[in-house]
Amino acid sequence: MMNLDQARALYPDAKQLAGLASEEFVESYDTKTGKAEICVVDRLTGLVEPIAHLTIDCSYDDRQLLLKAPQLVRALLVLAETAFAKIRSLEPPQDRWQSQQPRDEKPKDYAAECAMKCSDRMFRQFLVERHNVPDVADTERIAVSVRNILRIKSRGDLNKDPAAASRWIEFRGSFEAWKRHG
Repeated sequence: MMNLDQARALYPDAKQLAGLASEEFVESYDTKTGKAEICVVDRLTGLVEPIAHLTIDCSYDDRQLLLKAPQLVRALLVLAETAFAKIRSLEPPQDRWQSQQPRDEKPKDYAAECAMKCSDRMFRQFLVERHNVPDVADTERIAVSVRNILRIKSRGDLNKDPAAASRWIEFRGSFEAWKRHG
């Protein structure tokens, strides 16, 4: 059984990989080899591409865990982030933000980073394809769409609210994953 220290050590990896890995797996069957497969669906072509073969010894429960792993990890991360946000909301605001900033390091300017991404052509395409943003020609509409997706009132919230910053980091990770697989 995993203990809390082990889980804490693995949490950053889980968060990073959840943003990089395929959003879901599907099961298929290779008629040539007679083997069951775990596959991903290429979002651009619609082609089903195998990424792993399942042996006959793979139980139904293990197969379900393998197939649902991307959604399960993301669900657990959402639950953890929600719990973290609740805990942070109970702390005094100044102490909460200062305790997360390394003493010698300048705080990240997520608001500026978000503004730069909003003018990136690939980021705009990501908004259209993954978040159904209808009009990415107007910078104000892009900004409004991103604020709605991140559930913030202004980009400045990304520098003031740790939960908003966390949502931005995850959103940015999804964009980077989309770029790599696109």
